[in-house]
Amino acid sequence: MELAEHNGYKAEKHDVKTEDGYILTIHRIPPKKHCSAKSPILIAHGLLQASEGYVDSGPFAPGFVLAEECYDVWCGNARGNYNSRRHVNLRPDKDVEFWRFSMDQIGKYDTPAMVDYVLDNTKSKKLIFIGASQGGGGYFVMNSEKPEYAEKISLFVGLAPATRLLHTKSLVVKSAAKAFDVFKLKLEAAGVWEVQRKGGLIQGPLSILCQSRLVAAALCVTLISAVDSPHPQSITPEIQTRIIKHLPAGTSVQNIAHFGQAAESGKFVKFDYGPKENMDRYGSYVPPEYNLSASTAPALILHGLSDNVVDTEDLKWVVNQLPNVLEFKEVDDPLWTHFDMAYGKRWNETVFSQMKTYLYKYDDVF
Repeated sequence: MELAEHNGYKAEKHDVKTEDGYILTIHRIPPKKHCSAKSPILIAHGLLQASEGYVDSGPFAPGFVLAEECYDVWCGNARGNYNSRRHVNLRPDKDVEFWRFSMDQIGKYDTPAMVDYVLDNTKSKKLIFIGASQGGGGYFVMNSEKPEYAEKISLFVGLAPATRLLHTKSLVVKSAAKAFDVFKLKLEAAGVWEVQRKGGLIQGPLSILCQSRLVAAALCVTLISAVDSPHPQSITPEIQTRIIKHLPAGTSVQNIAHFGQAAESGKFVKFDYGPKENMDRYGSYVPPEYNLSASTAPALILHGLSDNVVDTEDLKWVVNQLPNVLEFKEVDDPLWTHFDMAYGKRWNETVFSQMKTYLYKYDDVF
C-alpha cells in the first residue's frame, strides 16, 4: 500500500478465502480515472515471494508498468507467505497442518480462488493471468485439476514458469530443495514447518544490513548470484534494498521439498509422499502427472538466457505439451535472469514490450 502511494498510485487490500479455509491477501492497483476499461490482470508470484515483489523496483516494477497502461492490476499472495498466513481454523504457529501444502494446493485452491475473486469484483468474464515461476506452475496445476478454469483466462503470460526443474543450473536451489525433501519428516518432528519467514534468521538481519547501498552492492549481490546469475546493472543496489525488505517472504517445508523433487524428476508431478501414502492419496505408488494439455488458453512464454533457476530445456519441454502457445520467446537481453522477471529495471522495455501486443489482442473487454 505504501509503495503504491509513494509511486503515485492508489492501492487496495482484499481478503480471499479458499475452498480449504486459507485466507489470502490480494493487492489491487485500480486503473486511474482517465483510463478506458481494460481486462483485469492477475499476477501470481514466485517461490518465497509476495505481492510486494511486483512493485519493489519502483517505477520500473511490473505492477506499476501495467497500471500506467490502464490495466486493473491484482497482485496475489499464495498461502504461507507473510501476507497469507491465516486460516479459518488452523493457527500457523501452533498447527503443523497449516504448513502441509506445496504447489499442489497453491494451484488447486489458491489460484482458482484468486481468479474467481478478481472476476467477481470486476464483473469481468475473463482475465489475463501473469504467472511468474511458481505462479506459472500453479496456473498449470489449476487447469489440470479444474479444467473449467481455462475458460476464465483470455491470455496466459508465463514468466519462466516453474514445473519440473530437471535442468536447473542453480546448485543452491537444487541442493537446498533436495535437502528439505530428504529431511522433511525430521524437520516436521522437530517443529520446523515454515521456511524463510519474514523477520526470521535470514530475512531479518539481511533487511537491516542491506539498507546500506554499499552492503547491498556487495553482500546482497553475492546472495542473489548464489541462487541465480548476476545482473547488477539490472537489479541495482537501490532496488536490492527494497527487495530484501520483502524477500524471502516465507513458505512451507513441504513446498520447498516439492521443488526438490521437481529437480530430480523428468516430469511435472504431484508431491511424492512415498509409496504407501501415495497409494492412500492417489491410488498409485507414484504421484500422478499434471496434465499440461489442459491449459488451453492462449499462452505467451518468456524466458531469460541467463536464468539459472528455470532452464530453457525445461521450458521447451513444457511448451511442447501446451496446446495453444502463441510464442515462446527469449527476453531481448542476453543477461536476463530469473530474478529480473520481477525486479529488472528494464522490465518495461524488455518483458512488457514483448507482451503488450498480445495483451491488447486478447483483452476480453474489446
